[in-house]
Amino acid sequence: MESFFTSIVDIFKVEGQPLSLIPAIEVAVIASAVLAILFYRFRQPALLAYIVAGLVLGIFARAIMGESSSHMQEISHLGLVFLLFIIGLELDLSEILKLGLRPALTVLLQAPLTILLALGLQHLLLLLDIRCPGLASSAQGAFIFSVAIALSSTAVAVKLLADKFDLTSQAGKLTVMTLIAQDIWAVLALSYLSSKSGEGSSVWSIALMLGGAVGAALVMGFVARKLLARLFAFLSRSPDLVAMLALGFCFLGTMLLSSIGLSAEMGALIAGLSLGTLPMASEIMAKVSSLRDFFMAVYFVTLGMSLPPPSLGIIGAALALIGVLIASRFLIMTPMLLVARQGGVVALTTPINLAQLSEFSLLLVPLGVGGGMLTAEEGSVISYAMMLSVLIATYGIKYNYPLALAIHRLFVRKSLSQKDISTCAGSETGVGGTVEGAVEGTKEHVENEEVSRDFAAGAKDIVLLGFFRTAEALARILKDMRPELIERIRVIDFNLRNHPAIREHGLRVSYGDISDPETLRHHHVGEARLVLSTVGNTFLRGITNQEILSAVKSMNPAARFIGTAESPEEKERLLELGAFAAISPSEEAARAIANLLPRALKD
Repeated sequence: MESFFTSIVDIFKVEGQPLSLIPAIEVAVIASAVLAILFYRFRQPALLAYIVAGLVLGIFARAIMGESSSHMQEISHLGLVFLLFIIGLELDLSEILKLGLRPALTVLLQAPLTILLALGLQHLLLLLDIRCPGLASSAQGAFIFSVAIALSSTAVAVKLLADKFDLTSQAGKLTVMTLIAQDIWAVLALSYLSSKSGEGSSVWSIALMLGGAVGAALVMGFVARKLLARLFAFLSRSPDLVAMLALGFCFLGTMLLSSIGLSAEMGALIAGLSLGTLPMASEIMAKVSSLRDFFMAVYFVTLGMSLPPPSLGIIGAALALIGVLIASRFLIMTPMLLVARQGGVVALTTPINLAQLSEFSLLLVPLGVGGGMLTAEEGSVISYAMMLSVLIATYGIKYNYPLALAIHRLFVRKSLSQKDISTCAGSETGVGGTVEGAVEGTKEHVENEEVSRDFAAGAKDIVLLGFFRTAEALARILKDMRPELIERIRVIDFNLRNHPAIREHGLRVSYGDISDPETLRHHHVGEARLVLSTVGNTFLRGITNQEILSAVKSMNPAARFIGTAESPEEKERLLELGAFAAISPSEEAARAIANLLPRALKD
């Protein structure tokens, strides 16, 4: 391993001098890419590969990386800015209330209640002069450990739940809403710690900064609605310029919040919230996601480089911290969800989904160590706990329902109620209503239950890409011949001027650039039953019907695709690639004309 990383570094060395910034980033990306492939082979998250890559580079190539590692760390914070910006774009605070009052209170209060519980436990242990591994050794560090215990990883939990198609179950929805609420509490906690570590901080200064944040949020929201909405409409036919304007607004928010003493990440979150209600929010997310992924990868590599070599003491304390975190999830969330009448399985599955430390906890380490609130060893404990908890979460979320059912049966010592079984796996789950049958059928029936519920509510399972002449004619014909299908169609089109006319046909329309596969992903093409492309390659920009078909099949192999071909060769190629059908308007028109010629030439 050492010789491998040394050979990588030697390629970029110049006369034995430490690497400059760009070669250092290149080395970090190559190392993380190699390890990501290895970790993927063993079904481990890429995030863990990035941290391990940084750890290995820190051990074997620290001298060669030189000062570039500190510059990389500064640049990598762009990943957190983009992460919070995208969270703001996705955030819909009204969704929390739609869960119901009691579940909403659970979602909103999980983080502060966990902080209070962890603070009380640590202060009690300090008062009794008991040193507990995995917790703070001083009152100054207790708050940092408490915040770390309270937060879960949005990136890890959402990714793992999406991989097993469990985001739309009740436990999945509660998990996602809790993560969003945690992100807000995390930004507030980080802003508080940042100000506390500076000079002259006080309760009044914190209140003043938060008041400034509220004022900035109101101003940015007003600017977004009154000015940016018009600019976005003007630029709507150029999605790249839309994304650039959105990024400019994001960085304006980071500069504004930084100038009043708060974190740049909070500025990005407020900018995202301000733009989240605009029709092009999904398109902006699609454009920014790749930037977020790259800079987040660099961030975790630099984090790994900053870690000291692990020791048995640090690993043991990290495992103890994870144990406290898992216990707190069940102690706080399970009773509240039971009181909220969510059922035993959901009340146990949701804490399992959240049983890992957040990436935000890693930001606490430099603040705590730099401000004298944490020792270097305690910072290492939090960092290694995050890495190990991600590893554990990989398996915890994969088997979340069987684990929840096993815990339920262990403590309740009786068969699950019909409500618990139906909540977990659909009303027909299981063989003879047994727990074992519920475990076997969980994934399939959760998906079937959600799908059937969506169709009962008129799900938009037909996606129409672009809205040109053929699509408009199709809408008119369907209104006359098959009006029930109109309610099931979603249109994705980047020309905002067309949207009012599209809605007049009774169709639901969203802004998006169909030439970007990420746009298709953000508009849930992966959940569609049928995808229609009625625009020929001549009028498509930056993509072809064949490429759209490949993108759709990669994210939704079961979807049927009907494309538009401009020649017999294109039609044959689409069918070979797996299209359900391919329509050639010129061929159809020529055939109709050929049939009319004999009649037209009759004497």
